[in-house]
Amino acid sequence: MECCNSKNSHKNFATQCNACGKIGKPVKRKTLEHLLKEDRVSLIRDTQYYFCQIPHCNVVYFSRNLDTFYKTDLKVRVGLKETEEPIPVCYCFGYTKKMITDDLFKNDRSTIQGKITKKVKQGICRCEVTNPQGTCCLGNIAQIVSSEM
Repeated sequence: MECCNSKNSHKNFATQCNACGKIGKPVKRKTLEHLLKEDRVSLIRDTQYYFCQIPHCNVVYFSRNLDTFYKTDLKVRVGLKETEEPIPVCYCFGYTKKMITDDLFKNDRSTIQGKITKKVKQGICRCEVTNPQGTCCLGNIAQIVSSEM
């Protein structure tokens, strides 16, 4: 799927989170449309939204217009911002951080990473609409694997 094979094509202007002041990462409108709770979708305006990657910040999406969506506005848990299991990492295939670390210790390598890569190559991922970051989870999985080794 295009989300896992190409760079995000949005231009990243220095847009800061309304709450923590850190620079956000552009996300597509369809990411918000799929992940926001039904009563929040109507609040999406015709503007560029950004994902706040700071774990302790409760803001998930924001815009230059000061539009802000919080963790509580989403239908899913935002793995990057969670501290208690289950911490979702792969939203397409349902892998959590604990599943990944358990797999790593059991096999001395990540078999889950390979399984996801295979499915991505088959084009059956939907990262742009299932992952709150709007991108492929393989980078997040690689970070978990390298931090645990």
